[in-house]
Amino acid sequence: MRGLRWMDIKRLNKEGANITLTRNLNGQIYTLPPNDPRFALPIPEDVIDLSGMQQNP
Repeated sequence: MRGLRWMDIKRLNKEGANITLTRNLNGQIYTLPPNDPRFALPIPEDVIDLSGMQQNP
């Protein structure tokens, strides 16, 4: 809701934009650096069981 969608940020970082997300929540600062593995959400276990694909790191 701040001008760039999550998938756009992920794609732009792969292209070298180096966008870092930083949020301040109740005085605690949270940072998500470019190409961090935390950009990928975990795949649901039932999907992994059915497909045999590997879980996101």
